[in-house]
Amino acid sequence: MLEFLTRQSLSLILLSYALIMVLLTDQLHSVMIVFGILCALWRVAVFTGRVALLNKLMTNIFTLICSALVITLVYQQGMLSILVHLVVLGFSLKFLELKSVRDVHFFVNTGFVLVALFLVFNQSMLMAGIAMVSTLLLLTILLSLHGKALANYQQFKLLSKMVLLSVPLAVVLFIVLPRLPSMWKMPLQNKATTGLSDSVSPGSIAELSQSSELAFRASFDGKIPAAATRYWRVLTLDQFDGKTWTQSSQLKYQEEQVKIGKGPIFNRGSLQYQSASTRKQSVPAKENSYQIIIEPHYKHYLPSLDFTKATAGRILLSDYSLRTLKPVFKRQAFSIDQFNQVERSLLSPQSLKQFLQLPSGGNPKTKAWIATQQASGLDSYSILEQLLAKFNQENFRYTLQPALLGEQQIDDFLFSSQAGFCVHYASTYLYIARALNVPARMVTGYLGGELDSDSEFLSVRQYDAHAWVEIWKNQQWQRVDPTAYVAPERVEQGIMQGLDDQSEFLSGQYLSIHRWQANPFLNQLRNTFAKADYLWAVWVINYDNEKQFKLLQNLIKGVPWLNLSILILLLLLSAASSLILWVFKPWQSEKVSTEDRLFNKLYQKSTQQHLAREKGQTIADYCHALSQLKAAEPQLLIDFAKLYNQIKFKPSLSATQRKTLLAELAELQKKINRQFRKSLDFHKNRNGSE
Repeated sequence: MLEFLTRQSLSLILLSYALIMVLLTDQLHSVMIVFGILCALWRVAVFTGRVALLNKLMTNIFTLICSALVITLVYQQGMLSILVHLVVLGFSLKFLELKSVRDVHFFVNTGFVLVALFLVFNQSMLMAGIAMVSTLLLLTILLSLHGKALANYQQFKLLSKMVLLSVPLAVVLFIVLPRLPSMWKMPLQNKATTGLSDSVSPGSIAELSQSSELAFRASFDGKIPAAATRYWRVLTLDQFDGKTWTQSSQLKYQEEQVKIGKGPIFNRGSLQYQSASTRKQSVPAKENSYQIIIEPHYKHYLPSLDFTKATAGRILLSDYSLRTLKPVFKRQAFSIDQFNQVERSLLSPQSLKQFLQLPSGGNPKTKAWIATQQASGLDSYSILEQLLAKFNQENFRYTLQPALLGEQQIDDFLFSSQAGFCVHYASTYLYIARALNVPARMVTGYLGGELDSDSEFLSVRQYDAHAWVEIWKNQQWQRVDPTAYVAPERVEQGIMQGLDDQSEFLSGQYLSIHRWQANPFLNQLRNTFAKADYLWAVWVINYDNEKQFKLLQNLIKGVPWLNLSILILLLLLSAASSLILWVFKPWQSEKVSTEDRLFNKLYQKSTQQHLAREKGQTIADYCHALSQLKAAEPQLLIDFAKLYNQIKFKPSLSATQRKTLLAELAELQKKINRQFRKSLDFHKNRNGSE
């Protein structure tokens, strides 16, 4: 056990290390996570006296080996990732070799740096709260290290004061300091993140719909569209191999061009589409505007309603999908304008061929059904209407737990299982449309979104993921959602209401608060937290230079003599004053006890007798030396010293006894000072007569 650390301090250090390592798990390589666990186990063994600390030579060798290994593992993930791993490595190694107060200071300061790095990657209100807890824990370590004489409640009181004094300063600095861009490039994550994929097969979106993770929030300047019209487009899939829908080479090429910001097929601001598959057409007037606050997904996808245009920082693909110029690696806000339907022209032969592509062979029952419908004299679009009627009138079910399909997926679903999720219905409809020579494609994205209690914003979660179909009709793309004919409640009210068996909703997340929406208390709690998190995202995470300027302008309205420059100056002066007060702490000036104040009065008179108190000299010794001068009765000085020591160093005195003794001490001090005055006057008169 290290002597300079108490058991409480050691426990706080171990807890702080574990919490910070858990916070950074998503940003760390698996090897670093294992290394962190081993460090924690080794430190526990050292704390309990089972093993000794590593010597300096072993520590240095270990540091060099680990540094080289870390750089080798993560060098492709960018400079920031390397920085995070190296700081975590230093944090862990210092955790292993704590043997002095200086080591603890280094550990705590490195912990502060790691908490700040954690907030670079995680910016939700909940994560900020956890980061605050980590910061307070690190401060508590310092208090326990330097405030051993303080009781726990005194340490807590001091910590509370520090926080209360720091918060106003932090708020002022947050409001007035300019918003600077990041000084580094965020690394792209190699690991999979929750969200839509660029390939879809039956069941894939059903798995995604078991996640309650937030995808994005949206607020509208005008009227909020009805739930049944809120189709948030993300991806278009137009290639089918019999099991999986993917993007064709043309769409993949566009996506690749997005990543490097090139390509003449992209629209970066014009209201005209520039596509290899269509002729240029204009877009009608703006219909609505909305803002999206999207969660990080490390891709370029930007969900949008039909139809939109490209503006600064965005790219519009030829399939109406919107992309960002840079991957979304943090919570970001985007303003989007919605337009009326886009009038389109003719499909090029190449595009027509792609939108009719099907694998050769397979699904004989489906083809036979199509042939039967054609034999009855129905045209292609009428047969598609018959298919939707079949979905609606027969025993088709909407479920998140469909049976596995065989090699002939369309046949198995259409004539056997008749139970599936949105992809099953969209895939079947799309297959039959193409078999009827109707150009068609699948669109994946999100449907609906939950409106908050005050109707201010929508929360769209991963369980709102959806797939639908677009067919080429009357020289334009028209949306068809087969799911609406099976489970209209899914389209109008949400996924939970659309399921025949609502127990399937978030069945793998029993403790998720979103699973218990029927409980009034939990639902209110969920809505309250969502509202707070939304405001956090709007006013904290996305507080940019524009919002800063508007906020400061609003603050100076109604004060004619106050302009923006003066306001900023006043706020900065307030921040500086707070900092000065915190550093010098005038409210913490040393309090002088009554007995010391009485002695100081006596000492001020005694110095006129040309006898200064020596450094380290006790009150009793000084009074004894003073008595030798005969300037006052020696017994009075001896009595004063005895009474002073009794008051000062006898803790068992009651309040009444202390008050009585202080009165006696004050009386002695007055008598001694009067005698000092008489003695001084006597010597002055004698010197004057001489």
